[in-house]
Amino acid sequence: MTSEGAKENAGGLAYEVILKPASNDGPRPPSPPREKNLTIEDISKKLQEAEERRQSLEAMKLDQIAKDRQRAQEALILKQQEEENFARATQEKLRRSMEINKENREAQIKALQDRLRDHEKKIEEVRKNKDSLKDAGEEQSC
Repeated sequence: MTSEGAKENAGGLAYEVILKPASNDGPRPPSPPREKNLTIEDISKKLQEAEERRQSLEAMKLDQIAKDRQRAQEALILKQQEEENFARATQEKLRRSMEINKENREAQIKALQDRLRDHEKKIEEVRKNKDSLKDAGEEQSC
């Protein structure tokens, strides 16, 4: 532990205390590769393991794609069923509405026919009264 020169400030003295000498903590040069005794068997084993990893990864990807396709297919089927149900419900509602309209129209026609029959009866009664009055008037004038 060493101390450098004292610095005098308005508030007193300040010392710089060095606890450890400066060290060079910069990037280290890469260490030379260790020499391994690689044999053809080691290399082929590593290549085989790498191939198995690739195949496993590919199988996982294909499995995920199959699951996504199945989910999309199920969603499509569900959507088609909902559309069919909606179409059936709409068609049934339209059929009921048309039946109600037909019944109302028939009721209106029947009511109109009844009014016309009543009116025709009244006309017939008026004609009979007129004829009877006319006959009575002719008898009196004779």
